[in-house]
Amino acid sequence: MKLFKLLLISLMVLAIFITPVGCTKKSEEAEEEAVVEAEEEVEAEESTEKPGSAEEEITEESTEVTGEEGNGAGNNGNFGKATLSGDWVYYQNSYDEESIYKIKTDSSGKEKICDGFSDYINVVGDWIYYRSTNAWISKIKTDGSGQEVISRDETDFVTAVGDWVYYVNYYIYRIRTDGSGLEKINDDDSGEFSVAGDWIYYNNDSDNDRIYKIKTDGSGRNKLNDDVSYYVNVVGDWIYYSIPEADAAGIYKIKTDGSGKEKIIDDPSYCINILGDWIYYGNFDDNAKIYRIRTDGSGKEKINDDMSLFINVAGDWIYYDNLDDLKAYRIRTDGSERQPAD
Repeated sequence: MKLFKLLLISLMVLAIFITPVGCTKKSEEAEEEAVVEAEEEVEAEESTEKPGSAEEEITEESTEVTGEEGNGAGNNGNFGKATLSGDWVYYQNSYDEESIYKIKTDSSGKEKICDGFSDYINVVGDWIYYRSTNAWISKIKTDGSGQEVISRDETDFVTAVGDWVYYVNYYIYRIRTDGSGLEKINDDDSGEFSVAGDWIYYNNDSDNDRIYKIKTDGSGRNKLNDDVSYYVNVVGDWIYYSIPEADAAGIYKIKTDGSGKEKIIDDPSYCINILGDWIYYGNFDDNAKIYRIRTDGSGKEKINDDMSLFINVAGDWIYYDNLDDLKAYRIRTDGSERQPAD
């Protein structure tokens, strides 16, 4: 499996990026390499990477775009460290060995769900599907019972949708939530993806990171653009993504049929994540601080003053890693109530 691009390490070390390439790409091997480099340079904590899907309209700053999905594409493009389900936010607690916790949206009732490393946290019904140690896919009930492994593949971008769990192991696969029925979806070296209805929209590494789509049954493969594209988020009829190339850097959107390309903002951006009418992103031009802008390009606002990675949005909270002190925090989507995400 191809190593993901390691510019995040430069961010950890230098606090400056020139070319945003991704908080996501592939392989547990790459994660281990990133950890080693980060520890050597800045005594950083262990980290991992990569996404899923988003399609239903939501009330601004109140609920996350999930639909049938267990987590949104924007979150799973940032390691799936947090997700909203009902009145609960489920999240990775980096203060406790990356274990899964849950907390109510009013900040009460914090509970530990399970021990041990977890990311790509997806909640469907009473079950949490997530990537566990060894990059395997595991599941556990939301009350902490019934934990089991459903796949021992090496996985990235784990995304639960209905009765299926989708993931990347070089190619895109899916497996039923009971561990049966493994299917290969495509033959492209694939990165981050978004499941929307019967379609999967994905970053095609085999074609220099262009966006493609393919039906969940493996039919109808189609190329949608000619841009080097990262952080693929599908919301309604639009695909949002960032371009890292210096002469075209910014956040863009195209229709799900590939038409109607529009540039939303010129900011060199990474870790983009869509919630309702807002795009949340890290701004390279301001030392990796979190900003937001409306999907129509209006209302640009600065959210925090931390050098930030892995922007996850759950309800009206943003979860992120702060590289100034190497700890995880959460902050309201309006920039208030910054606090440790423990």
